[in-house]
This record gives sequence, C-alpha cells and structure tokens, in this order.
Amino acid sequence: MMTYVPAEKPESPLWTRRDFDATTRQLTPSRWVVWRSLCEQCVPFTGCGRICRDLNNRPFTIDMVLKIALIALLYYPLSIGLTFYQKWFIKNYKLPLFVVCWHYIVKWLAAVCIRAIYEFFHKKRIRLHLKEQLRWLAPIGICASLDIGLSNWALEYVTVSLYTMAKSSSILFIVAFSLLLRLERWRPALGLETGLIATGLFLFTWHSSQLDLTGLLLVELAASCTGVRWTVSQLVMQREEQALNHPLDMVAHVQPWMLIPIVPLIIMFEGGELSYTTVLFYKQHYAPVQVTLLIICGGLLAFCMEMSEYLLLVNTSGITLNIFGIVKEVATLLLAHLLNNDRLSWVNLAGLVLCLSGMTLHGMSRKRQRSRPGSPQDDSRKLLMVEDVET
Repeated sequence: MMTYVPAEKPESPLWTRRDFDATTRQLTPSRWVVWRSLCEQCVPFTGCGRICRDLNNRPFTIDMVLKIALIALLYYPLSIGLTFYQKWFIKNYKLPLFVVCWHYIVKWLAAVCIRAIYEFFHKKRIRLHLKEQLRWLAPIGICASLDIGLSNWALEYVTVSLYTMAKSSSILFIVAFSLLLRLERWRPALGLETGLIATGLFLFTWHSSQLDLTGLLLVELAASCTGVRWTVSQLVMQREEQALNHPLDMVAHVQPWMLIPIVPLIIMFEGGELSYTTVLFYKQHYAPVQVTLLIICGGLLAFCMEMSEYLLLVNTSGITLNIFGIVKEVATLLLAHLLNNDRLSWVNLAGLVLCLSGMTLHGMSRKRQRSRPGSPQDDSRKLLMVEDVET
C-alpha cells in the first residue's frame, strides 16, 4: 500500500491532472493552479486514476459569501416563481409536455444567441465533440428532460405542497448515485439522514385527501432522474479537463439532448390531443399570440433558473445546496398554503418536520466533517485517492 506523499505545497494546495507524475506516483509542483470555482467537493478525473482535490479546508471569505448570496437571491425567486407559473399555466393549457418541449427550444436559442454575441466580441467558446457529448452530456440531457417533463406533468394531478415535499426525496437518489460514483463514502450518519427524509415523506403523504397516486408516481420518477442529472452534472462541471464549467456552455450543449426523450413522450401521451384547437386556443378562446408569449416567458424564466442552478452547482457544495433546498421548500410550502389554500394536516406537518430535520442533520454533519482537517474522513479520502491511482 503506497502512502500519500504530496510534494512541497505552495500557498494554494490545488493540483491539476498535469501535476500527477505517473512514474513516481506523486503530485509534483510543476504547475499549480488556483481553481477559480468555489466548489468544496472532490473532483474525479479519468485517465491515470481518479485524483481527488480536497477543498474542504478552504476558508470562507466575504467575497465568497457575497457571491453565493447573490446567486441564491437569483435562484429563489426564479425557482419558486417558475413552479407557480407552470401550475397556473397548465391549469388552463392542458399540454404540459408540449409546453416543456418548447421551453427546451427557447432555452437553447437563448443560450446560442448569447454565446454568438459573446464570440462576436471575444474569443470562441468551448465546443465538445460528439463522442464527449455522448459520454457525459447525453445522460444529463435525457435525465434532465425526464425530470422537468415528469415534474410539469405531475402538477396536473397534485398540489404544489405535495409536489414540493415528494420532490424533496430526490436527495435520497442523489445520495445513492453519489455512493455509486464514489463521490460519497457510506457512514451511519448518512443512513440516519436519509431515513429521516424517507420517513418524513411517507408521513407527509399518509392518508392525505389531496394525494393522487398517479401524480405521486410521476414526481418520484422525476426525483430519481434528478439524482442522476445533478450527480453527473457535478462530475462534468467540476472536471477541469472538460473545461465545461460555465452554465451558459452547459445549457447550450445539454438542451438538444433534452429534446430526445421528450418528443416520444409527447407523441405517446399527448399526440391524440394535439390539434389546431388545443394548441392555439387558451381558455376556450383563439389566442395564438397569447399562447406563444406565455410559452416564451416560461422558457426564458426556465433558462434563467437553469443558469442559476448551474452557478450554484459550480460555486457551492452539497451542504450549501441542501441548505438552499430547505429554505426553498419552506418558502414554497408557505406560499402554496397562502395562495392556493393547500391543506396540511398534523400528520403532514410532522412529516415536513422530519424531512427538514433530516436535511438539516445532513448539512450539519457535512459541515463538521469539513471543519476537521485531520479527521478520519480526510484520511479515507487520501487512501481512496491512492487506491484509485494504483489501479
């Protein structure tokens, strides 16, 4: 068993793949790079092993906090607003998958136009070969499409409150895929956290008069796609060798792949309903301009929200995203209760408390681990790095 012996470190102990010497199996100080993103996760690499960059001990600065706070201020109103906007629009326009498909096209056009304007005044942005897109972006696009499409479809059957809490189970799938892809190591606290969330979800939907099994199944399928989507997205955006760590580039590359699974779903479930009347009529009135504007507005709102999501993914870790998710869920539930008169029983509220407790415990556990530089978790990460390099 080889030991982890890093070379002499400069002020910023961050390495790139080129710093790894395959002959001596050590990290050499040939090229030190301060990684610009603020992520706190290990970054896996392929090729000569999986080399983990440990950013856990990087101190928070005022600039970092302000940057993340500004991104959060963008993310919250966009995410919550899009949920209520889609719920309101789909109630009167019964083609949710058709609407989502056009949202993908609007997002792609917006990203391509912005990239073209940037390239006109500056240098060209990254373009990935088809092989790399098939390897990394196709899974993200397909899962993202199913996630968004199934979520919008589910809003036809369930209330915003039930949708929000059921979708929070996506953390279970994210943990599962993180373990599978070796972004996380199993620990008892992780089992307790996921158990609290799962139990809370069960209680929240127990004997609910507003429960629709079809809608709940659609939300859970969307949650599983969320797990794959964000786990693989984290791998891609935090790999320096890919250089695809800008949200605009991700949106431009992923959107075409998102169209692949949504088109068969439209044909299968909404093909019989697509007609001149259903597409161009809104509230039983012929309103093609209004329908077009509403779809474009929803697409632009979705584009801005997806950009903010990728910004959070690049600039934060799982602990920060969980905290943001907790606050967002509470805000969404309160707004749903006030605006839509959604009913929450005491059993549902107990489930809500358990879910939020599990997420909070997960955040606190991750924070404690990151505050102990000499903890066994750090040693295990170093051992994992050496084992992967040896293979």
